[in-house]
Amino acid sequence: MINRMTWRTRVKQIINALLAALMVFFIYAVYYSAVSLYHDKSGLNDKFLRSVMTMVEFHESGLMVDKRGSSLVEVTPFLTQKKTLKVYRDVGEWQVIVGELHAKKGIWGDLTYSIHEAGPYLNRDERNPFVLHSALIDDGKIKDSQHPNDAMDQLGKLEDGNVAELFFSLRTLRSPEEVLELLSDYDVKATNMAVYAGELKEFKLGNYSASGPDYVIPHLTLRPRILFGDHHSLSAWHTFFSLDAGITDDVQHLITDVEWMTNNIKYSGVDDDKQRLAYLKKNGVQVYGATVTGPVRELEKLKERPEFREFRLGRIEVWNWS
Repeated sequence: MINRMTWRTRVKQIINALLAALMVFFIYAVYYSAVSLYHDKSGLNDKFLRSVMTMVEFHESGLMVDKRGSSLVEVTPFLTQKKTLKVYRDVGEWQVIVGELHAKKGIWGDLTYSIHEAGPYLNRDERNPFVLHSALIDDGKIKDSQHPNDAMDQLGKLEDGNVAELFFSLRTLRSPEEVLELLSDYDVKATNMAVYAGELKEFKLGNYSASGPDYVIPHLTLRPRILFGDHHSLSAWHTFFSLDAGITDDVQHLITDVEWMTNNIKYSGVDDDKQRLAYLKKNGVQVYGATVTGPVRELEKLKERPEFREFRLGRIEVWNWS
């Protein structure tokens, strides 16, 4: 009799525990569904994606974020937003995947990301290929040799049926429109430009490297404009700059987007970007380097331009050019 009562008590306890577990699971499922639905319908996920695209494309020297993928964002029970996206570079007319982006925004609003590059080579840094000469900061004149030959020697050994990505720096600060004018005689397309915004002159940076008079610094990147609609939804984007269509809108979008970024995102380096923004509003947008892509024979011709220096060769692909 006692054993039977003990057995019934245990069964009852097990059933109660199972019911409690089911209730907790049901409450959790309802809570998680409500959280996910709210983030999706309120535009918070679109704002998160816009924040990620803006931060990465302005700070990563020409890396672009895949915009054709899924817009779904993972939201954890602790209200952390997460997203994994492909990053690519334009080589010829192909978007070549070069890595994977992992972005996260915590409950307190801090946005962080990391990029795992799928580089084909060991010990080769492709993250910042542009060089800022100290003379550009001091309004002086560059006296070094015009064209180091490494990249041009490499281009000369490539067969005609290839396209490539080429980086170059400038001997003077120039407007983006002037750079496109210099490139207009060649069958190449410009994909992004390195913006000078007062670094090392108006304000000091926490991290940069120097080799003699040349500096490699964190910088803002001028990209072809990206348009967002209501509630931060992505509506349209451009792949290349076009002199015919004008670059004024791209420049204006840089100012507008940096202003939006510094006002709406909490991230490491926001104070530097606020100083960059103030400099650009006062002095206008000037660049000291650009990335172009096109047939290797056309890229090779850029050595004719004395304004271009410090050529660096990027990705190479088989012919894919209209």
